[in-house]
Amino acid sequence: MGGSIFRVDLDTTHPIGFGFTNRKVSVYKNGLTFLQPGTNPYNTVSQYTNDPLIGGYIHPTTLKKVKNAAAILVGSEGSGRVILFSDDPNFRGTWYGTNKLFLNAIFYGGNINVPTLAGEQQ
Repeated sequence: MGGSIFRVDLDTTHPIGFGFTNRKVSVYKNGLTFLQPGTNPYNTVSQYTNDPLIGGYIHPTTLKKVKNAAAILVGSEGSGRVILFSDDPNFRGTWYGTNKLFLNAIFYGGNINVPTLAGEQQ
């Protein structure tokens, strides 16, 4: 994929979504990394919508993979946190807006607690 613009649904109540007032955020994607949404709703911070393409070209087979895929996931690893971005939020310093997600991950990452659902193992 040569680079296209997609719509994601961002959890604005999550620390990584701090400062965003609109749940619909435009992101730039130019890679083929696709993340499965977490089983725990708190883990999936941002997810591509069912109709994600805003601009650019994407092959129909690849579009099926993007639809409803996770864009940002949070998880636990030992006593730390892992924050996964499916795309580079700071790509070439030209895509303003998503860099705030990256900074929120740095500033608030240590304060993020990943709750477990009943019966779920850490």
